[in-house]
Amino acid sequence: MTAARNAAAFVSGVLTLVACGGGAATQPMPTAQRMVCEVRFVTPTGFERTDTFEERYPDRIGVRLGFRDEAGHELHAFAGIPGEFGEGLPDAGTVELVGGRTGRLAGGPHRVWVLTWEEGGTCDPRAVLGRGFDQREFLDLLALAGVARA
Repeated sequence: MTAARNAAAFVSGVLTLVACGGGAATQPMPTAQRMVCEVRFVTPTGFERTDTFEERYPDRIGVRLGFRDEAGHELHAFAGIPGEFGEGLPDAGTVELVGGRTGRLAGGPHRVWVLTWEEGGTCDPRAVLGRGFDQREFLDLLALAGVARA
């Protein structure tokens, strides 16, 4: 039970960290000066979108997309929302990404994984958080989502 509580606290903490500023429902529509960050993430088979969150910054609108499958596994994809993704999780190496970049993988305990990377633009950092997967399952889903190389 402690492991489940720790995992829930971690996921909740990550989502709270990046959600501190309010969502799109309380903000005005985008202006020509602000670009909406694109989350490049194809919904894996068996997952459904659960939420979309937008965070406004002076130069961009950061985006988080949430997904869940019937078994309760969760995926959250981020673009342009700063945060300390994976803080406190053990380093699990690097992952080769589509487009030739390299991402940092952290996780393992409590079946929580975080992949982070930068693309050198306004919408950095980018991250995908997964809960309920072993490492291979998470990496396979990242490949299906068009993020990591297969």
